Amino acid sequence: MKKYKIIIAIVLALILGLFIYGYILLDSINIKELPENDEDLGITPTPAPTEPVQEKSESGTAAVTNIALFGLDRRNPDESSRSDTIIIASLDKINEMIKVTSLMRDMYVAIPGKQSNRINTAYAFGGATLAIKTINSNFGLDIRDYVAVDFLGLEKMIDKMGGLELNVKDYEIPEINGVSKSGLQKLNGKQVVDYARIRHVGDADFERTQRQRYILDCLYKKIKSQGIAKLPRTISALLPYVETSLSKTEIMELVMEVSQYDAEGITQFRVPADGLFENKKVRGMYVLVPDIKANKKLLHQFIYEIKEEKAASQYISSY
Repeated sequence: MKKYKIIIAIVLALILGLFIYGYILLDSINIKELPENDEDLGITPTPAPTEPVQEKSESGTAAVTNIALFGLDRRNPDESSRSDTIIIASLDKINEMIKVTSLMRDMYVAIPGKQSNRINTAYAFGGATLAIKTINSNFGLDIRDYVAVDFLGLEKMIDKMGGLELNVKDYEIPEINGVSKSGLQKLNGKQVVDYARIRHVGDADFERTQRQRYILDCLYKKIKSQGIAKLPRTISALLPYVETSLSKTEIMELVMEVSQYDAEGITQFRVPADGLFENKKVRGMYVLVPDIKANKKLLHQFIYEIKEEKAASQYISSY
């Protein structure tokens, strides 16, 4: 019995050491704090009775944590940029799964303090704070944190991971530099960025958002396949290329939480959903005008209520 206790103590010490090491490595991360006031982030104190209310875990914390992911169309980190990619990552503690929702960048919505515009302009007008406030105020969410990466950062992240295996379709080949065949193949960082930005073939920007969710899913699977022992080093190697409002402690807690999820992949959704928007020309812009109420309802169902098998039948077609 004493022998087993010693072995367990050694294993626990090694795991603790790995995460302390990972925590120290996070010193290079670019952390930018957001306002703590819910009103500044567009979070409604009390949800309307018709809206689904988040379940509470035994500890009293929210059962779902929503984080905004922004892909920025810039090469210089000091320049103002629109959010080329907008994704809501929802960590569901009850069902132990990750859900991601793409918000179409041409969606025409109300931007607090500004004239209504495409949702991707909110980031250019007021950075992550206004972008999050725009999402929360339109869709009744409670996002308090974000992660942002530009194209150069994404390229370096993928290269750090040793590339990423993606399934390339025939009509996507000309859009990816250095790719000459279709099918499953390893792409380097630059090629993954090319793939993520494709919008002139296939189903235009709708399929483009699908590709971006597909990249996230493949990245998640690759990181998770490395095992918990390598997680701290892997995460700390990727984070220097991102900007986030999450503290080092919060990052490590989320990594630990997600590493325990049994789900093999990510469940996906898109807003506006099919049939719940109109194509219009507003002030010279071609935009998607969503039915906010209907899309908000579906989004809340997806994040807070729908199980994985139901969510998959809502919209997603697999790659």
